[in-house]
Amino acid sequence: MTDTETIVITDPDSDRYHTFGYISWWQQEVVRNATVLVIGAGALGNEVIKNLTLMGIGNILVADFDTIEDSNLSRSVLFRAEDRGRRKVDAAADGVKALNPDVKVKTWHGDINFEMGLGVFRHVDAIVGCLDNREARLSINRFSWAVNRPWVDGAIQELMGIVRVFWPGQGACYECTLTDLDYQIINLRYSCPLLARQNILQGKVPTTPTSASIVAAFQTQEALKLLHQMEVQPGKALMINGLTNDIYLTEYPIKQYCMSHSTLDPIVELPEATAAGTTLAGLLATARERLGPEAVLEFDSELVISMVCGSCGNEEPIFQRMARLYEDAAVCPTCGNKREMRLTHRITGEEEFLDRTLQQVDVPPLGIIRARNGSERVYYELTGDKATFLQFA
Repeated sequence: MTDTETIVITDPDSDRYHTFGYISWWQQEVVRNATVLVIGAGALGNEVIKNLTLMGIGNILVADFDTIEDSNLSRSVLFRAEDRGRRKVDAAADGVKALNPDVKVKTWHGDINFEMGLGVFRHVDAIVGCLDNREARLSINRFSWAVNRPWVDGAIQELMGIVRVFWPGQGACYECTLTDLDYQIINLRYSCPLLARQNILQGKVPTTPTSASIVAAFQTQEALKLLHQMEVQPGKALMINGLTNDIYLTEYPIKQYCMSHSTLDPIVELPEATAAGTTLAGLLATARERLGPEAVLEFDSELVISMVCGSCGNEEPIFQRMARLYEDAAVCPTCGNKREMRLTHRITGEEEFLDRTLQQVDVPPLGIIRARNGSERVYYELTGDKATFLQFA
C-alpha cells in the first residue's frame, strides 16, 4: 500500500489562493502562519513585499529607515505620488492592505545596523534582505549567524542581478564574499577614531523596475523554499545578466577565520525583561544568580559613556555605541577643541550608572546581551519586547 497525499480543491470563486492548491508542495497553512522579515522597502523590497502579499503570507514585518522621494516612484509598485515624504515602511504597509486584507503587516522604522534587537531574527520564519549597501548586509549576515538563521540576499544594478541564500554552517556567508575593496568601502563611513562620517556614500544604485522584479521573484521563491523546508543552495549565487540573458550559478569559497562565523549559545529567554524596563543592575543580578557573584555583562561593541574635553574640562554624558556617533561629536561644544571618548564594553557592578535601563545604554528592544564568568557564558534575550515587533494586529 502506497502513501497518498490529500489535495484539497477549493472554490475558485471564494478562495483567492485556489490555484496554489494545485502546486504539489504548496502548504497554504504554512504560508498563512509564517512571519517574514523584509529588510529594505525600496525597489527590491516593494517587489518582495508585493509577492509575499499576493501569496497570502500571514505576517510581514517591514523594516526600513528611509522616506519616499520622487525617484522612488518609477521603481516601487507600492508607492504613489501622494506618498512623497512618507516613511517607506508606512506606504508599503498601506499597499499590503490594499492588495490583500488577509495579510497582517507590521512596520519598523530604524537603522538595522544598531536599532533592531538580535532576538527579532530568532523569532521570524524567513529573512529577506533588499538592501543597497554593504554595511547593512554585513550586519544582517552577522546577526543571522549569531542566532543560527538563514537569510536571502538580493542585489541589483542596471540590468544585472544576484540572489543568494546564506545559511550558518552551510557554505560561505556574505562576509566570506567580501574583498579588501569591499572592506575599504565599508570603512569609508568612519573617520580615524571610528566615528561615522556624515553625508558619505549617499549615491543611489542605478537600476530598472524590471531588474527589481526579476531578482525579487527569485528571492521570494527562495524564501518560500525555506518556509516549506525545501532544499536550497546556501553559499552559492544566482547571477542574472540582463544584457546577455545569461543566468548561472557560482559558488563562493568559505573564508577561514571569517569574522561572521560566531553563534550565540546558550540563549536564555527572559519573558519579563525589556529594554525600556530592565536596568543594568537588574540584568546583572539575574546573571549572577546563574553564573555566580563574579559575573559581568558584556556588550558586542564599545559603549561611549561620555565625551571629555581635556582643554576646558567639560564632560558630556553620551551612552551610545561608538559606531553610531558622527565625527563632529569629537568637537567640544564649549571650547571647540577635540574631545576624548570614555569607553566601556563591560558592566562589572562598580559603575555609577547601574540604575540606567538597557535602552538608556543603547541596547535595542528584543536585544541579546552576553553575561560571563570566566569561561562560562550565557546570552540573555529581552523577550519581554517580543510584542514590539511580532504581535500583529
